Amino acid sequence: MISSSVQNKKIIPFKNDYSVDVESEVPPALRANDPYTAIPEPPVNGGLFSGAPASGPWGAIPVYPTVTNMIHNNLRSANPPPGAIFHYPGGQNRTGNNYIPQPGVYWLNDGSINADGKFNIKMTDYNHGN
Repeated sequence: MISSSVQNKKIIPFKNDYSVDVESEVPPALRANDPYTAIPEPPVNGGLFSGAPASGPWGAIPVYPTVTNMIHNNLRSANPPPGAIFHYPGGQNRTGNNYIPQPGVYWLNDGSINADGKFNIKMTDYNHGN
């Protein structure tokens, strides 16, 4: 069990930390298999039937089916616990089939003489990703 004094400590990121995401014209939640390719628009009526878009409470809500969109954007409507919108699956990308942008996640880049860039650690920064 973590003591309350440890839970209440504010994590202060290093000034040299940098985002794990690559800058791109495509927002992270809409990226397909790389930072520069957007996923297609959601199908009309959820792809269940053709015709004019349904209007009413029974109609499908258009949602972009990416992991980043589901976790970082859609999860917000469920009033998640602090930090939940930064818990992304995976860690390594396999080319072509599992690219996951991670808004709010940064590479730890301690610039001190003792660290000398030895760490390969991702961290969250609640100040930037919310």
